[in-house]
Amino acid sequence: MSKIAVITGASKGIGKACAELFLKNNYIVVNASRSDPKPIRNKNYRFIKTNVALEKDVMKLFKNVIKEFVMIDTIICNAGFGRFANLADSRTEDFDEMFAVNVKGLYLCNRYALQSMLKRKSGTIINISSVAGKNGIATASIYSATKHAVIGLSSSLMAEVRKDNIRVVTICPGSVDTNFFDDPSAALSSNRETILSPEDVAKVCLLSSQLPQNALMNEVEIRPLNPHK
Repeated sequence: MSKIAVITGASKGIGKACAELFLKNNYIVVNASRSDPKPIRNKNYRFIKTNVALEKDVMKLFKNVIKEFVMIDTIICNAGFGRFANLADSRTEDFDEMFAVNVKGLYLCNRYALQSMLKRKSGTIINISSVAGKNGIATASIYSATKHAVIGLSSSLMAEVRKDNIRVVTICPGSVDTNFFDDPSAALSSNRETILSPEDVAKVCLLSSQLPQNALMNEVEIRPLNPHK
C-alpha cells in the first residue's frame, strides 16, 4: 500500500525534487504550496493550495489529507525563503514575513501533522533547515535566525516524540542550486554547477524516511563535496 507524504513548497526546488523522488518510490504525494504552475503529471500527485503562514490554510490542508488518506506517513517541511541585507539596512516587514513562513509555518505543519501521527504512534517529520542555521552568514542575519529556530524547534520536538515512535529529522543543506540564488544579493562564492542539486537533498530526505523502524537520523548536515569557481 502506498505511503502518504505531505511536502510543503513542492512546486519547485528541493520540494519538487522530493515530490518526484517520493512518487518514484510508491508514495502518494501532497504538494502544499501557494501555487503549482507546472504540476507533476502522476496519478498519485495532489496539490492543495496552502500558505503555511496562515493557520486556517494549514488546518484545512491536514483536514483534507486525513479525510482522503486517513493518515500521514511523512511530512517534509520545506517551504521557506530568504531576503538579504546588512542588518542595519534590513526591513521589519522582511523579518516578519521570513519568520511567518520559515518558522511559524513549519511549527504549524509540525503541530497539525502530529495530531495524526501521535494517534498511530508512527510517522516521520523532516524539517529543512540550513547550514545557515548552524553558522552566521553576513547579510543573512534574519534568514539565519529563522533557520537556527528550525533547529531548536526540531531538536526539542525530537526529544518529545521519539518515545511515540515518531522520527523528527533536521536536514541542514549547504548551497543548493535552486531559485534561492537567483537573487543577486544572495552571495554565492562557487559555480552553481559545483554545489548541491535539489535531487541530492531529496535523496537524503527519502533515506531519512526509510530507515529501519528503530533507527533515527535526527540531524543531517549535507554540503557540496568540492565547490569551486
